[in-house]
Amino acid sequence: MNKKKETSDYIWVIPLVAGLLVVLAIITPTAYFNTMGVFWNWWMWDFTTMGVVGFESISLFISDGDIIIVSIITTCAMLLSVVNLLILSSTTRKRNLNTKDFELMSIISAVLSICIMLYYMIAMDIAFYDGLTIEDTTFSAGYHFWDLFNPSFGIILPFISATLSFFGVGVFRYYSKRKEDMVPAQMDIVKEYVPVPKKMGSFNYCPECGEKILSANANFCVKCGYKF
Repeated sequence: MNKKKETSDYIWVIPLVAGLLVVLAIITPTAYFNTMGVFWNWWMWDFTTMGVVGFESISLFISDGDIIIVSIITTCAMLLSVVNLLILSSTTRKRNLNTKDFELMSIISAVLSICIMLYYMIAMDIAFYDGLTIEDTTFSAGYHFWDLFNPSFGIILPFISATLSFFGVGVFRYYSKRKEDMVPAQMDIVKEYVPVPKKMGSFNYCPECGEKILSANANFCVKCGYKF
């Protein structure tokens, strides 16, 4: 017979969803510009698309050194967070993880996602402010990246993933504490267990302590008080 699953058996779904959110963050733009038929989408891994409605769009990787460094660091950190969350989900599903390990792995992914996205936002702003050239278009020094672009899901989703990871820590801790509280109660039940009375054989001896019974009509053992 299959054991009935409890809510705690599905905690592994939380890090799994958090990891999938980070994957979506990687494959969706981190920033976009869309005004008067002109659009520009920017991904964290140094890929961008530019175009005007009615004309063929341009797709390219930015060759500026500052942008390349920011993209490599950000993408690698996000991939590390994904791997950590997927491992966490798998081990939790197999119940091979204690509370401290779950909390540590969840917090690492959450803090990593938050810190790396803050780094990305600041570093991109600095790179644009220093000036750069993209597809024969020169942006002179003094431009702020986030004055030109709007944050997209590529930046928002890692923060949601981090929030979900922190939530998972609370849920895992709650159910772990609940199981710990149930163990002493089960032990008390075992201690209070009274053995089923045994039938006396042909010899008049107490079935509990082995004391010889002098009277065949005795209701209790004179030594241990066992009730026949």
